[in-house]
Parts: sequence; C-alpha cells; structure tokens
Amino acid sequence: MQRDNIPEELTREDLPLKANKKTSTCEEYLGGSKFINISFGTLSVIITAALIIQIYYGDYQVEPHGSVATDSLECSEVGTTILKKGGNAIDAAIASAFCLSVFAPHTTGLDADGQLLLYNHRTRAAAILVDFSDLPISTDLPRLVLGLAYCHKKYGSLPWKELVEPSIKFAREGFLVSRVLVQSIQLRGAEDLFGRLEPSQLVKVEKLGETLQNIADITEKQFDSFISPDNSPVEIDAYKFQFKRHSIYVPNVPSIGPMLSILLQQIEKLNFTLEDSKSTLYHYKMGEITQIVYKDFQVGYKFHEGTSSNVAVVDKNENYVSLITGLASLFGSMEMTSSGYIMNDKPKGVLCSRLPIIIVDSHHVCGKRIILGANSIALAAQIISYFLVNDENTTASIENPRFSMAANGTIGIESSHYPYFDKGTLQYLKALSSTEYLLTEPYQSVNVVEKIGDLLSSHSDSRSGGIASRFK
Repeated sequence: MQRDNIPEELTREDLPLKANKKTSTCEEYLGGSKFINISFGTLSVIITAALIIQIYYGDYQVEPHGSVATDSLECSEVGTTILKKGGNAIDAAIASAFCLSVFAPHTTGLDADGQLLLYNHRTRAAAILVDFSDLPISTDLPRLVLGLAYCHKKYGSLPWKELVEPSIKFAREGFLVSRVLVQSIQLRGAEDLFGRLEPSQLVKVEKLGETLQNIADITEKQFDSFISPDNSPVEIDAYKFQFKRHSIYVPNVPSIGPMLSILLQQIEKLNFTLEDSKSTLYHYKMGEITQIVYKDFQVGYKFHEGTSSNVAVVDKNENYVSLITGLASLFGSMEMTSSGYIMNDKPKGVLCSRLPIIIVDSHHVCGKRIILGANSIALAAQIISYFLVNDENTTASIENPRFSMAANGTIGIESSHYPYFDKGTLQYLKALSSTEYLLTEPYQSVNVVEKIGDLLSSHSDSRSGGIASRFK
C-alpha cells in the first residue's frame, strides 16, 4: 500500500532502501547494501528474526530528501509528507507532535511540556534550544500548543493549518491502537479514560478532533495575543560539549543536559576501545560509573523522570530537529478535559530528566550526525556509547539491551526486550544493586535519524512500536 503517493519502500522502515547513485556532495560516505526489517505490532518471531538481521548486518542507507522518526508509523509519515510538500524540519516536527497527541496519549498530549533543539549543518552555527518545559497552565491554549506555535512563528514555513490537519483526520476518522498504548492503560489502570482496548482496534476521539480543528483555525494574529511574556517559551543557545571527537548539543542549565556531559566525561576517562565494548566488563563499568554520577550529583532526586515521546527530523536543507515532549507520568493527571485531552500533572518548577540531543562529528563535515531524544542521562549515555564507542549501526544502537538507573542507585533491567544482556553481564549489573529490579513494559523508547556523508539511516525504537519514514 502507498500513502500520499510516496513510494512504499521509502516510507517504511521494514523495507530495504537502496543508495542513490548520484555523485555525493561529501567526500566521505558509506555505501553498500544493508538491511532494515522492523515491523509494527507485537514482537513476534518474524520481528525478532528481522531485528537479528538488522542489528548484526546493518542498515540500508539512502540519499534522501528527509526523514522523520517517531513512536508511530503514521506520525512519522505525517512528518515526511510535510517535508515533501516543501516544509522544513520544524514544520515536520510540529505536525508529527500533533499526530502523537492522538496516537500516544499515554506519553504526550496537548498539555505536554517539552523542548526542541534546532541545528543547521550547512551554517554550523550554535544549536538553538526552545524550552517550553516550565510554562504555566494557560486558559487560552494548552502548553504543547503554545510551545509548537512559538516554534512555528519563529522558524516554520508552511501554513499552521496544514500542520494540524492530518491529526484532525486521525482523531475524527479513527486510529489503530498500539500494543504500547494498551499496555500503558493496563499498567496505570486507565480504563476509565479509553475503555478496555485491544491492539489494532480502531478508535475515534472526536472531541479531541474538534479541539484540534479549533487549534488549526487560530490565526497568526490570535497567536500573537496568546503568546505573552508570561507564557512564552525560553529560547537560548544549546549547551555544547565534546565526547569521542564529536560535538554534542543538549539543553543548558537548569536542565539535566550538563549532567549528561559529566557522565560521558567519566565514561571517556575509562578509555574503552572497540574491543572492550564487546566484553562483559564493559557493561559493568558503564553501570558502575552511571551509578556513581547519579549518587554523587543526586541526579534522580533533582530531576523527575516522567514519560517521553521524541521526534527526530532531518530535511533536505540540513536542518536537524530533535523534539521531545512528555507528561509527568503515564496519562498525566488521569483526568480527561471537556476538550478531549488529558491535563499534565507536573508541579510547577519541577525539573524533568528528558532531553533532546544532536551529535555532530567535530573533525569531518561529512562524518556522523545523529539526532535523537532520551528520557534520562543513563539512557542517553548508553545510546551515545553504542554509536560512538561500540561503533554500532543505527538499529543496533537503539535495539541493544539497556539498563535504567533509579534515584537510589538501583539498576533496572528490561526483562522482555530482545536482544538480552548475557548471563555474565546480568550478574555483574545485579551485583551493583542491593535488590533486583526488573522493568515492566512499556519501556522508554529512543528514535533516531543518523546521517553519514550524504547517506541517511533512521530507526524508531521497537519498544514503542514505531517505524521511521523517509523519502527521496
């Protein structure tokens, strides 16, 4: 099946993509046939086999006009459709975020808070951060809408209405419920909000559709009156630091961004080699140093780990956007408003642990550029290390096993996600905690777009059931 006349092999992450044979504009690039085979839905035997192939044999790469990776195939495709219409990376991120407010109400929504990181690799100017993580409750517009409206007014190119309309259609005509949404409803006991749903069930949220229509109809002049100095996002230069010959951009203080710098600096002091990264001791040392940083800097007590849903975008003009939004907990306040969305339950002034991330090779213009978002520095450090220490491909870096870090230093293990830690590694990690902590699904997801030379690969975490989308 094709969507919006986009060739199926370019919109689906589970079909192979072949490199364009045009002359590269970069001196360095990677070529060769590689495999991508990730399916939406349950982790069946077919999906497990596909992941094995993709993790160990690498990703197909393509010379595209753009890519979007989100927690939903439909929302990734919404983003690339916007790019195909001539929109930029900001436009695509905004449209995808509105889509996720329909598909992923357990992790984000119209009242979610968040941060957007913007970088242009052609100018290589400092990355810009738009932070709407601490906006007050507004009687005019929900927080996510205010944040996205600010970004659109400052950096968007397509009309606002075009960015909201795809989500209106999904809300009114229905969307297919994901496995992860069902798991979240069961875990939080949120049946009163949506009823007892089944994966792949068609659900309509018509009240939310009406609200999105009203949002789509807001004029630029009206936005000027809504976005006042009291409820305007903060825009500043991003915090930049070095790790493994790469520049990493994250939010600056008071966010958790500089804490990631501290953790990665400690990891770099261990001087891990590529060979070291294959050893059992490697994961133990990663867990140990993460635990030390969390304890020494009281990371888990200073920063609240809520939910997160991240959007990674690259457009044809080398604009890179990492947008991460979320609620203080699954389904936020657990109360549905008359407008069809759930209010966030975040106390004012509480700092969140989630952060958008953009990574750029410091020495080679055509080297690795990686766009992602993570819900904690423990998660971010592992993903970044998979890319830059282990030298893993895009799929392996996201799908490889991970641990979490609780505020008290207890290490949590994903018990039902393939691939698993080997027995030796599990024994080492368990030795760092006084109690064994098995994480329950849904797990935190990370979506990524990576570009090397003119070739691009992208991957949405199977933990969320999403699939990335690309187009030529």
